[in-house]
Amino acid sequence: MQACSISLQNIHLRIPLFAPSQRRLFNKETFANVGGKLNNVRGKVHVDALTDISFELNHGEHLALIGHNGAGKSTLLKLIGGIYPPTLGRVAVQGSIGCIFDVGAGISPEMTGLECIKFQHTLFGDPNNDWEMLAEDVAKFTELGRFLELPVRTYSNGMRARLTSAIATARRADILLIDEGIGAGDQSFQEKLSRRVHGLLESAGLLVMASHSTKLLRNYCTKGLLLEQGRVQMIGSLEEVLDRYASSRGDADLVS
Repeated sequence: MQACSISLQNIHLRIPLFAPSQRRLFNKETFANVGGKLNNVRGKVHVDALTDISFELNHGEHLALIGHNGAGKSTLLKLIGGIYPPTLGRVAVQGSIGCIFDVGAGISPEMTGLECIKFQHTLFGDPNNDWEMLAEDVAKFTELGRFLELPVRTYSNGMRARLTSAIATARRADILLIDEGIGAGDQSFQEKLSRRVHGLLESAGLLVMASHSTKLLRNYCTKGLLLEQGRVQMIGSLEEVLDRYASSRGDADLVS
């Protein structure tokens, strides 16, 4: 595995929203759960989702993103993963990226399971590998069988979760981005998926994880970054950042 790194320099992410008086539509699905601060400039509404974010991570570092819901954790992960381009600033990533979040992004209900696999391979897969290799892996892991030939709209929630989580965890990467972990299907499948994710964590050279589970963060992370309204409040050791977060909330149980 090659050396990997992430460098963010003076990152700003401004996402335009549209007031009812403007004849334009706001894609609620695309920008769902975006944190940051809502602003209105000359009648144009926007969210300052990330403001003046700068930090560097090098090979071997495992960073926890910490903050309340809407603080910008998921948005920052999506920016690192290339889903959101920065409005200002520079993002430099060295190494392949694996994302375990929004695993259903880009999947149409009218696509068959196999078409979803092929589409995701086109977007994120290794061009040196055929998409059928991915399909074989997903089919074996999910045990969906002939259901992969049917439109996703015919799937139960559990079946869709099996498909999307299997696609998201099918390839190893130098850099692993995880948002709140993933769970799908019955207990047996969740355990199977947990082992698969653990294998990815063991092989990744760099990890960025957002979670409210201090147990999960302590298992895998050594550094912490505290976010509030899209701004970095503190970067340091995981325990120092957890202490700061607990103090700001008055929650002694958080760090226990």
